[in-house]
Amino acid sequence: MPTTTSEPSNPPKSLTFGEYLDVILWTFKIYFSMDFWTTTLFIITRVLMDLRGLVFAFISAKIIDTLIHLAQTPGSQLSDLYPFLIALFLYYSFIDGLVDGLNNYCTRNLRIISRSGIDRLFYTKIHELGITALENPEFTNRIQRGQQYLQSTMEFLRELVSFFARFITMLVSGYTIFTFFPAMIPVIFILSIIKFIPRQRFIKQDFAWGFKNTEQRKKSNHINNFLTSPSLLAEIKITGAFNFLDRKFQEFMHNYNDGYFRLITKSEITYFLLGILDNAVSISGYLLIFSNMLKGKISIGTVTFQMRSLDIFSGSMSSFSSSFAYINELSIKISDIAVIFKMTPERIDGHIKMETLKNPPKIEFKDVSFHYPNSETNIFNKLNLVIDSGEKVAIVGHNGAGKTTLVKLIAGIYQIQSGQILINDININDLKLNDWHKNVGLLFQDYNSYGFLSAEQNISIGRAHKKLNPAKIKRAAINADAYDFIGKYPNGFETILSERFHGGIRPSTGQQQKIAIARFFYRNAPMAIFDEPTAAIDAVSEYKIFNKIYSFFKNKTVIIISHRFSTVRNADRIIVMDHGKIIEEGTHQTLMKHDSVYANAFNLQAEGYQS
Repeated sequence: MPTTTSEPSNPPKSLTFGEYLDVILWTFKIYFSMDFWTTTLFIITRVLMDLRGLVFAFISAKIIDTLIHLAQTPGSQLSDLYPFLIALFLYYSFIDGLVDGLNNYCTRNLRIISRSGIDRLFYTKIHELGITALENPEFTNRIQRGQQYLQSTMEFLRELVSFFARFITMLVSGYTIFTFFPAMIPVIFILSIIKFIPRQRFIKQDFAWGFKNTEQRKKSNHINNFLTSPSLLAEIKITGAFNFLDRKFQEFMHNYNDGYFRLITKSEITYFLLGILDNAVSISGYLLIFSNMLKGKISIGTVTFQMRSLDIFSGSMSSFSSSFAYINELSIKISDIAVIFKMTPERIDGHIKMETLKNPPKIEFKDVSFHYPNSETNIFNKLNLVIDSGEKVAIVGHNGAGKTTLVKLIAGIYQIQSGQILINDININDLKLNDWHKNVGLLFQDYNSYGFLSAEQNISIGRAHKKLNPAKIKRAAINADAYDFIGKYPNGFETILSERFHGGIRPSTGQQQKIAIARFFYRNAPMAIFDEPTAAIDAVSEYKIFNKIYSFFKNKTVIIISHRFSTVRNADRIIVMDHGKIIEEGTHQTLMKHDSVYANAFNLQAEGYQS
């Protein structure tokens, strides 16, 4: 798992042989895992396609020589040509037609499969690695590059198979040339090296330019997302930020594209000049073949076969070297994806299973110290805290006091550096995290709104592992004060929650939050955590919802984080935090009598409501 927090300024110059082999094997493994037989057939047909030029040249040469012989021999029959015509028919029908068709079939199938298959494998892996990995800048840059080349895995597979096919064709055609012009082989080999060097250099420059601009590409993608998001466009429109963001996007794209245009210009001029040299070598080979024919050493059919063999060998050698250069650089690009797939989560899953709890859990912090992965500043230093089974605890404090961090640790999103977090006296690190998560309901202020799903699905996803229960969905919507407005949607609970989809609508921010709260009620977990769950909801609705929370979650362990003291005063215990420390705790009445931080904040807020 990478720990560096800055983007490397230069791309890796090359891979070791082991890394190179790993990327190749990983690519074949991925495609064989998605569709073994289609991938196998794709490889076989691609090799046969590369050899068909030599097969056709051989059949054509035999037909030409036979025709000339028949024309010069009185009484010859056309039937003498039948074997070659049958061979030509079989070539067109099977070697050319069937093989070509099967290869196209396999290519299209693999491309379709990989479009969704690779994406699914990728986001599944990111999910497995967890939030900690996604907060690492180097890792997110690797993801940025990986996503850019994710669909290039199919291109890489095709290039690998073509490389193998060209190698076989090069050997077969090279053997043919060796029989009549052995000196041409080292000439073409040297020419291929001459062509390989600039091609390798241009491919490296292409990749280096893209690598260098990874961070800027990431920023431009964010700009694009901002300028196409309905929820963000309002502020951009009112503040007049569109032109500013548009200029930022254009500045980057102009610089980014200009670098590629310069590279393309230089490479195409170079390839044109090398093409002239390549043609000169081919013509010199033709001269020798023509000379041998004029001397009577070979037939006209053999002339056509040898000319075609020379072209195929030269083309295969050139394609082989070009393919090698391309594979070498593309493997570096694909290596970002392969590295991600080889990563393991920083958090090692525990070994203790946990069934769905019948009784609410007890939570205990013992001398817990914690800092975020990319920081050395501790949020907590030897924090001690006990939340009893079934207790309703409210946590208050200024922004940055450590409230949200505390509940993230309880949920197992991060691992602590020292100390212990105990769930029913079991170290959270020893628990199977998925089992613990099934017992936790956590609603953040930055809740998810699934605009591509219906209102019903937005609620039921809270217990996606269970069969949908319409009665419980209705009850959850009522508890969240969402039932009435959902009922007024065009299709009721079946209404899609985004105007971007046919028949969908855009709920207000408050409605979206109530639907998220309904999802939480529907989840009905033994451990309930609310982190500022009603920030966008009016005071009346908030009062109703919290009354339901305290009654509905009567037999649950509940943690509520809120800046509104009216929502926390009925908690069994209120914990006041400041800079990662607990500075006060007790009931509302106790803390008011104490007349300290909580009481002062409560009175200030109460004055604000009265003014």
